[in-house]
Amino acid sequence: MTIQGNHKALFLAGLFSGPVPAVHAAGSQDVQQLFEEKCSRCHAVSEKTLGPAIREMSKAPDVLREAIVKGKNTMHGFGALLSAPEIDALVKYLLAQQQTAPLPEK
Repeated sequence: MTIQGNHKALFLAGLFSGPVPAVHAAGSQDVQQLFEEKCSRCHAVSEKTLGPAIREMSKAPDVLREAIVKGKNTMHGFGALLSAPEIDALVKYLLAQQQTAPLPEK
């Protein structure tokens, strides 16, 4: 790797490293914090923002996981930014929120 390549690698490592909240179980404060930090700019529980409301997302865990990892439509993927346990916790969190989220007002 060249010196320039080393600088780029260090820059990217610094960009994507940093404190990552601990993830315990779906619905825990840590998962909610992870959702707030990574997802809430574009997704709300009951209403559409830039992306679909959680209530309107797929109910299939594999579909949710793939969307988080690879991205979907204009959403970029988080597969390189989140660990497998974080992604699994987010999927469980989304599914739990779908069950408890109020229906959007019309």
